[in-house]
Amino acid sequence: MLLTKKTQHILFGNALAPGSSGQSNAIAYVNPYASLLRGHKNFSQSRMSAQLELNQDLKFITPGLNVHGLFHTNRYSYFESSMGYSPFYYNIGSYDKLSNVYTLSWLNSQPGAATEYLAYNNDPKTSSLNTYVFFQGVIDYSRRFGNHNVSSSLIGTQQQTLYGNAGTLFNSLPYRNLTLAGRATYSYKSRYFLEFNFGYNGTERFSSNNRYGFFPTIGGSWIVSEEKFWGNKLYDVISRMKLRASYGLVGNDQIGSQRFYYLSDVNLNGGNPATFGTNNGYTRNGVVINNYSNTDITWETSRQLNLGMELTLFKNLNLVAEVYKYHRYNILQTRTAIPTTVGLESSVSANFGTANSKGIDLQADYKQTLSKSLWLQGRGNFTLASTKYDKYEEPQYNEAYRYQSGQYINRNYGYIAERLFVDDVEARNSPTQIFSSNGVAPQGGDIKYRDLNGDGKIDGADQTFIGFPTVPRIVYGYGLSSGYKNFDLSAFFQGQAQVSFFIDPSRTSPFIQSPDAAYASGNTQLLKAFADDHWSEDNQNLYAQYPRLGVNGAQIENNRQNSTWWMRSGSFMRLKSLEIGYTLPQRIAQKMKMTKCRIYFNGLNLYTWSPFKLWDPEIGGNGFAYPIQKVFNIGLNVNL
Repeated sequence: MLLTKKTQHILFGNALAPGSSGQSNAIAYVNPYASLLRGHKNFSQSRMSAQLELNQDLKFITPGLNVHGLFHTNRYSYFESSMGYSPFYYNIGSYDKLSNVYTLSWLNSQPGAATEYLAYNNDPKTSSLNTYVFFQGVIDYSRRFGNHNVSSSLIGTQQQTLYGNAGTLFNSLPYRNLTLAGRATYSYKSRYFLEFNFGYNGTERFSSNNRYGFFPTIGGSWIVSEEKFWGNKLYDVISRMKLRASYGLVGNDQIGSQRFYYLSDVNLNGGNPATFGTNNGYTRNGVVINNYSNTDITWETSRQLNLGMELTLFKNLNLVAEVYKYHRYNILQTRTAIPTTVGLESSVSANFGTANSKGIDLQADYKQTLSKSLWLQGRGNFTLASTKYDKYEEPQYNEAYRYQSGQYINRNYGYIAERLFVDDVEARNSPTQIFSSNGVAPQGGDIKYRDLNGDGKIDGADQTFIGFPTVPRIVYGYGLSSGYKNFDLSAFFQGQAQVSFFIDPSRTSPFIQSPDAAYASGNTQLLKAFADDHWSEDNQNLYAQYPRLGVNGAQIENNRQNSTWWMRSGSFMRLKSLEIGYTLPQRIAQKMKMTKCRIYFNGLNLYTWSPFKLWDPEIGGNGFAYPIQKVFNIGLNVNL
């Protein structure tokens, strides 16, 4: 529709979406100026918290006996509404260069697509209303008998959360948990320590057969440096040594997404409909089974062993070393060995899986005063951890390399890329690589994958585990601080290693539509690294950083598969923070009516060392994600 008269509304520019006609309302782009002016949003948020505590000393019964009671409630509500009009979008309809006259074409001319009046909208899905109630009762006992010290605690807790707009019947019911925990400790001469803990936890998610779980833990420690044989010469080198160990069980009921595993979830009005009766005048929906009841689901349990040692060397260097080994069992997994001929509508889960974890944690802390004017302090930590599946529910594969059992949890999975195809002839004479029913065969410049099972085609059976897990196995950090007279300097570094990630070709491939809804109306931009090094007729580099370009995702479907071509190391070390400060001398500060005055400059995320150079490796595979920012601050601390 052409604009031929004056209007009472703002004329916003836009364009029709590709492939749409002038009679449709398919607008191609988001006009940020129109979004700013079209209306406004109101919201209201309130939170009420109340807590009541009761403490009573029962020494009139026996010394060292106390009781504590706690009641806490929290109520939260939020709702929002918006008022706005639907903008009018236009584009150039015609233009006469001689007379310099143009007409505008109204793009969203369908009834109701554009309005000059405000419309009210209140989306119930944005509202939130919940209440939380917590009760706790504690009985404490602690007493010393000569060289013997004993203590114990018995704690009972009950909590409930209720959601006012849960959306479903199951979610509208109160979320409840009940726990009884106990602790008993004994020490002799503050040298030998023994501790016992237990948790008797109740959950609403399991049947009455498995509703309560008992999880005990026992631990002990020994301060070796308090022994008589620890002489002065040894004390000058190792001023403190403590050995400790613990062993126990930890339970977890936060498994899976089903609210109540012992109850079935059946929708009596959601299945395929049936039409019947006179002139087919009656239609009734069928039945859908969302979940079957399973009274055998129980707690996921972790059997944990921890061994640790604490050292103080030369009275200034504190070291803590801890090794651990965990065995998780009763991991909830979906059963895959049930044949379809059984006729089940919903999947069935069971506590089937097991996994093993082991690792080491190291901590160090050092303080030293070198002179009256110079001091030095350092602190660091290092963690090495690995977790592997021991038993994992999966089909019987013909290829051994596809099994999850024995692999690291969160390890990457994909194809092994050999190189790029030399030309179309090589692509046609290689094992077939088509990944969808309407997929496009690969061409010269596309990624060539390895046929691991040798069956002459590339499919899911040729995928295997590659690289390190997506969660780093090594995490570390260390900081240094120093001061000389009135100047001080501190720096902190952090890093990770033995971690891999995939560059996401669906979000970084240029000129194609991103899968993210926020960018559905536009195409992905071109990264400089891909522009400088991609396969083309003029640059037939079989190891170019980016393979053959395409104008849509379907054309390059072959190149968008997870593979070693896109795998990168996520290791890095970052200068997380750096601060330099100067404190005014006391006499100058007092003249200025201040007790202390410090001027400082600091920065965050200043520099990163990494083998991955395209963008910050902590962002992951999407180079267009919001970047990690460098921050610089100048400040003044004043005490009056």
